[in-house]
Formats: sequence, C-alpha cells, structure tokens
Amino acid sequence: MAANTANPYGCVQLADGGTPRVITVRAVTNISGGYWVVGSGVAGAATVGSGADSFGAGDILGYANTAAVTGSNCFGIALTNIASGADGLVAMRGIFIMPAGSGTTISSVSAGCPIAPYDVGAVIGSSTLSCNCYVGRALTSAGGGDSSFSIISLNA
Repeated sequence: MAANTANPYGCVQLADGGTPRVITVRAVTNISGGYWVVGSGVAGAATVGSGADSFGAGDILGYANTAAVTGSNCFGIALTNIASGADGLVAMRGIFIMPAGSGTTISSVSAGCPIAPYDVGAVIGSSTLSCNCYVGRALTSAGGGDSSFSIISLNA
C-alpha cells in the first residue's frame, strides 16, 4: 500500500539555517502548503532584462508536483496554500519535517543520504537511490509507511 504523501500540518519548518531563501512565484494551479513546487518561467517570453527592476513575481510560474518522482525542475516547498493565479512564497532552503514516500515502491529515507521529492509533498532517499533530482539531505531516517516522517535539509 502506498504511503500518504501529504503532511496534515502543511509545511512544517524547523529552521532556516540562518539564511532564509524564499522566492515568490505565481501559481498556475492550486498549491497546498508543504507541497513540492515545480515550474519555469513564462513560456516564450523574455520577461527579465539586465536590471533587477525588470523582474516581477509573475515571471516565475509554479505548479504543484504531480509526478511520482520529481525531475530536476523542482525548486522548493510551498510555505502556505497558494491559490491558482495568486503569488506565494516557496522555500528553497531550510530544515523541514516531510512525510516519507512509499517504502514499498521505491525506498525508505535513510539519515545522511540525499533525498528527492516524491509525489506532492513527500521525500524518498537512500544510498541506493540514483537520480539527478536530489534537493537536499535526510537528517533523520523514516520507514516509508503512513505517518512516517523525516527531518530534511532542503537545498534546492
């Protein structure tokens, strides 16, 4: 049976490492707090010029992750619920409590090993997992079943 990949408390941040790194994105779909955010710039538009004054929140579009294992376009965790079309904050660095992905389908989370996003708001990671989509490191282990959580250090 697959694990529930959503934290009932949303995004639970334990620390920011002393240097919070958040970015404002414009949600293309509804994104729940604690969900992985994937996305890109506005398609076909050269919206950012050489000066900081050319950058606006709508220049970076965010989507809730829907794939089982996220590719390299995951750039953080939604800090709060973000309605479609609204601007919201996405954490790119910090220490968070995240649910473990399914231990039966991929792997449990092993402390000290790289982690990758799994489904909408969970993580997977072990010394045997091989992909190009790591976004941080597990600080505690988790078994990968329902109600199994890991503390992770996000460095997207």
